[in-house]
Amino acid sequence: MKIAFATDGNSLKDKVALHFGRAKNFLIFDTEKETFEVFENPEIEGKELPPDFLAKQGVKAVIAFSLGPRAFEKFKNYKIEVFKAIEGTILENIEKFKEGKLKKLSKEDIF
Repeated sequence: MKIAFATDGNSLKDKVALHFGRAKNFLIFDTEKETFEVFENPEIEGKELPPDFLAKQGVKAVIAFSLGPRAFEKFKNYKIEVFKAIEGTILENIEKFKEGKLKKLSKEDIF
C-alpha cells in the first residue's frame, strides 16, 4: 500500500508538514516494498491539485495534521483514506499506521 505524507523535507526522519496543501514536498511510502519516493508539491507551481496527483501515483492513504474540505472530498472520491498524523517523524507515523493506532479522519474533523 502506498501512503502519502506532506513534508518540507525529503526523508523518513523529517516531520509531517502542519498544512497539507502548502508543504514543499510529498513523500510516498510503499509498505510492501519498504521504499519511498519524494515529489515536489505540484500545486506550488499551479500544475495540479495534490489529491489528483497522489491518486495518479497509486496512493491509498494520506497521513496529515490538517487539510481543507475540498481536498478531503477529493480524497474521498478517489477512495483514499485520510488519517490524523501524530507529532514525530514520518517513520514514527508509518509505524503507528502499521499498528492501526492512527485515527481515521471524518468530515467532522475537517475545517
